[in-house]
Amino acid sequence: MAKQTCLMIGGSGMAGGWINNFTTNFSDRIEIVGLADVSTDVLTAQGEALGLSNSQLFTDFNEACATVKADFCGIAVPPQFHSPAAIAAMENGMPVICEKPIADTLDAAKAMVRTSQKTGLPCAIIQNYRYADNKQELIRIRDEGRLGRLQHIVGRYACDYRRYLSWGRAWRHDMDFGLLFEGSVHHLDMLRFLSGGDCETLIGFGWNPEWSSFQHYSSGFYMMRMDNGVHTSYEGNSSSAGIVNCWNHEHYRAEFEEGAVEIAGGNQMTIHRVGGETEVYEAPAIPYQAHQHLFDEFLNWLDGGEPSDTRVEDNIKSFVLVIAAMETTLDGQPKQITDYLSDLEI
Repeated sequence: MAKQTCLMIGGSGMAGGWINNFTTNFSDRIEIVGLADVSTDVLTAQGEALGLSNSQLFTDFNEACATVKADFCGIAVPPQFHSPAAIAAMENGMPVICEKPIADTLDAAKAMVRTSQKTGLPCAIIQNYRYADNKQELIRIRDEGRLGRLQHIVGRYACDYRRYLSWGRAWRHDMDFGLLFEGSVHHLDMLRFLSGGDCETLIGFGWNPEWSSFQHYSSGFYMMRMDNGVHTSYEGNSSSAGIVNCWNHEHYRAEFEEGAVEIAGGNQMTIHRVGGETEVYEAPAIPYQAHQHLFDEFLNWLDGGEPSDTRVEDNIKSFVLVIAAMETTLDGQPKQITDYLSDLEI
């Protein structure tokens, strides 16, 4: 495999994790040849670490995209910049891999889809929670029919963020729909992934308890009917004071024809059958976890392999669930997902 050159947009926080992952785990496959960040201090520090000259460092991503000639562009900046940065990269001939969510609005996300289709360039979105041992084992149980047909899935996320700033950044506590945009964007995608179908109808409710540290809805219940007959329900709670199922410990229960599967933290699989003994075992390991899986898959795509499972044309089907959940919270009406995507050719 040829080494791929990368223009990196973002240099600290999550982007810093990307850079460390590239240089530590993919040094034989990725070379960063340009870096854009609004902070000159970040540019100086990362530029020195990466051996980049001043001509390879930019405070404006549009200038970076127009100047740097790279095999692809990595984007890990706040969501409101995802779409303009991705569009600038693709219009300058670079495939894109971008942090979730696709964008901050549905229109911005659709613009990314259309630009990828217009240019014919790969564009993938990070959905790292899909690529864990226990999630992949549940998919195998489903696809191999070990417990018969899948009936429904229940998902639960619960974190104790009752203290202001306990979710890391003030903006997460202050923004509208922080639960949905910062949390449920992962979990609704996971329910779609585990169910093996696309959502037809979504309905639910959001609220903010009086003891919350959030300015807007921190809790919610949402239900989805998928196009393959599977139903899903989701409990999201960023003001949890009891049993927590926080990041990497979210609880999922899949009800099958001949039993039920539970997964949560770690790699433990628990299978229940009526009248039978509970079966507990460790999920087999997968070659790459989380971001590493997605980076490897994207690089393989660039080398002529299969498109990423989380390519933008597919991932928008998960992102739109957040938009539909936001709107059903406001008006209490069920949302038909095709209504949101009818103007796209996907």
